[in-house]
Amino acid sequence: MKKIDIQTRVGGLVSAIVILILVQIAGLPVAALDDARDHQSRPVEITLTKWITGFPLMAGVVGGDAEGSFVGEVLQFQQSADGRIIRLEAVYEVQAGDRSFTALLRGGQNNETGTAILDGVILGGWRTGASVHVKYQVMAACDDAPAGVCFQGTIDIAQPFKD
Repeated sequence: MKKIDIQTRVGGLVSAIVILILVQIAGLPVAALDDARDHQSRPVEITLTKWITGFPLMAGVVGGDAEGSFVGEVLQFQQSADGRIIRLEAVYEVQAGDRSFTALLRGGQNNETGTAILDGVILGGWRTGASVHVKYQVMAACDDAPAGVCFQGTIDIAQPFKD
């Protein structure tokens, strides 16, 4: 069995202390590094309230993990012959400081239930390349929205892809 002397133990301890001091001098306590790593890799949920400003344009507000404003554009709108289902393709842009992003989404809206599901990818900004899942409910009125039909739901962003 190999014997570890006191100098080896002290040397390891001193190295660890020096690293901690250097990290704190740089202004990043160790806990902050762990939080930042976790924050960048965890899934994100953003609340969404939106409305049509003049078809095909949308506006709105976002909250939760990214607070700010929303603008969007419906690129494709195709309604089924019986009017029950709408196929949608849209661009969503969340403007929330360093958490701003632009996503391309596809999916549909069920007019019987007033619910919609859209999936896509972030093409630019925060978390570029991450997949996005949007769910919303058609409402007669929403807080923070002009009078009339509006849409409330969530934008869920998965962990970003690594190159």
